[in-house]
Amino acid sequence: MNPFIIKDYAGPECFCDREMETERIINAINNQRNLTISSIRKMGKTGLIKHTLHLLNKTGDFETIYLDIYDTYSTTEFINKFGTALLQINETFSEKLKRKTNEFIKRLRPTITYDSLTGAPSFSFYIANDSQGNNTLSELFAYLQNRSAEKQIVIAIDEFQQITSYPGTNLEALLRSNIQSLQNVQFIFSGSDKRLLSNMFTNAKRPFYQSTELMHLEEIPAESYTDFIASKFKQEKISCEKDVIPSILAWTKRHTYYVQFLCNKIVSAEIKHLNRNTLSEIIYGLLQDNEAYYFEYRNLVTALQWKLLIAIAKENGVSKTSSSLFIRKYDLSNPSSVARGIKALQEKELIHKADENYYVYDVFFSRWLERR
Repeated sequence: MNPFIIKDYAGPECFCDREMETERIINAINNQRNLTISSIRKMGKTGLIKHTLHLLNKTGDFETIYLDIYDTYSTTEFINKFGTALLQINETFSEKLKRKTNEFIKRLRPTITYDSLTGAPSFSFYIANDSQGNNTLSELFAYLQNRSAEKQIVIAIDEFQQITSYPGTNLEALLRSNIQSLQNVQFIFSGSDKRLLSNMFTNAKRPFYQSTELMHLEEIPAESYTDFIASKFKQEKISCEKDVIPSILAWTKRHTYYVQFLCNKIVSAEIKHLNRNTLSEIIYGLLQDNEAYYFEYRNLVTALQWKLLIAIAKENGVSKTSSSLFIRKYDLSNPSSVARGIKALQEKELIHKADENYYVYDVFFSRWLERR
């Protein structure tokens, strides 16, 4: 198996560093603190969460549940996904709990469907109105409380900010009141929109105000990533020149997904010696493979927004987008138009802001734009 994993989580042997972050999450769980983790996309927060859940599972003291709600667009869809994740019964649990689960399922009477490939069940609850949805969710939390009497439960909800986009709902308040009453259950909330997540947990007017510990995920330290890559290259019998791994980390900006993807391509190329020229060839091929998709972005934005993307990429991050020097250098019309363009690109999630600088979100796309 290629040691550079780009999908899901494949165990500790394929996981790089994050030791301090893992310890911090486990400490929060052991001391019954809920935690909120934010990072931009592709920084490895899902891998970190699944790695931590894996370690908790190994102790035998916890049951862990993970669900990603990015593809949900309503309270009903959330309840279906939450209920499906909750009603997966671990084979090591007691017959008593299994009987209680069967009784609970009969009481709620969900529609149960099975995946044609895996056979995994999926639950769908008929919800006619908000009141019925609230009752169903309360029933799920009541079941969760009973289930946690046997073992401490850790529930990770990825892309948690998605609930703020659900139409006409008080789900935040409902979740907060139900979570607050649980005794032996800890939650890990995570998401890729730091602004939305921060507002949810630091705004005194919001239900989740100061209810969790906050943690922001940054890049893996260069030294740790260098050692990890070198060890995996050695494992695959790939020798490389001294400056190659630093070049990989610099080109990918140490964003976890892009580091893993580029190294995955290097291993799959079946080369025995990696130098700067070979690395450049692999990078060129990678960008060429994606070029058709990148040209599609051109159809999603205005001419000014496209010029802005190129400018931000070439600058490798820029803070003073309204400065006359920046506008003249890239022929960007006027400050008000640029401000509107920046806002539109943020809303389309094509750029993000970090340390007062704007960056193109997709690192590979940014590197491709630099060549325009």
